[in-house]
Amino acid sequence: MASFQDYSVLRRWWKPEFPPAKGYTKSYQAKTPDGDILQVDFHYHDRKIRLTLEVAGENGRIYVSTIRDGSILKETDLSTGRSYPLYSRFAPFRDLVSSLPDKDALQVMGGAYGVSPEPLGAPTERKESKPWENSTKYDHVFGIRRGPGFWERFSDKTPPEPLWPRIRRRLWGDLHDLFLGILSAVGIWYAYLDFYLLGFSLAVFGLLFGGLDWILRKRDPLFSKVMLFLGSGSYFYYYGYTRF
Repeated sequence: MASFQDYSVLRRWWKPEFPPAKGYTKSYQAKTPDGDILQVDFHYHDRKIRLTLEVAGENGRIYVSTIRDGSILKETDLSTGRSYPLYSRFAPFRDLVSSLPDKDALQVMGGAYGVSPEPLGAPTERKESKPWENSTKYDHVFGIRRGPGFWERFSDKTPPEPLWPRIRRRLWGDLHDLFLGILSAVGIWYAYLDFYLLGFSLAVFGLLFGGLDWILRKRDPLFSKVMLFLGSGSYFYYYGYTRF
C-alpha cells in the first residue's frame, strides 16, 4: 500500500475514537485517500481485536474480522452475512494497520494478515547527552562500577560539568539533610538533656545522610556535610563522656 518511508504518513491517518466501541477499551479509525475506512477496536484485558473495513470501491461493502492473540476467530462479510476467509481483503491494508500507534494492539494481532507486531513509522527520539552524564560510579543500588584509573583521569580531555549546575542540583537535598539533622538533634537534646546521646545521634545522622546520597540519590556524599555531623557528634559524645 505504501513504501517504507511513508509509514510515518500512514501513522498520522489514525485517529482515536471517543468513546470506544461498545465492549472494547480503545478504538482507532483511519481513512485512506481512496475513501476506504478501517477501524480497529481493541480490548486490552481480553486481548481481542476487531478489524472493520469499509471499501469505497465496493460501494461501501463492510468486512469484519475478530482476532484474539494472533488467532482469527471469525471473519464476516456484513453485506451478505456470510463468513469466509478475508485475507485478500485485509492484507492490502497491512502497512496501514502496522502503522497503528498502539503497540499492545499490534502484539495482540500476532502477525495476522501480515501485520507487523511492532508499530511502524514511530518517531525516534535521540537525546544528546552532556559529556559529564556519560559516566557514573553507581548504576543502581547494589551495582558499583569501577571508575577510571589515575592515568585515564589525567589524560581525559572531557570538560567537567560547570560548578553552578552541580551546586544547584544538590543544594536543596543537602540543606534538607542539614535542617532535618539539626532539628532532630535539638529535639533529642530537649527530650533527654544528654550530651552523650546527642553526640551519638549526630554521628548516626552523618552516616545516615551520607548513605542516602550514595544509595538512594546515586551521587557522591558531600564530605563536608558528613564530617560536620561526625565532628560535632564526636565532640558532644566526648564532652558528655568526660563530664559525667
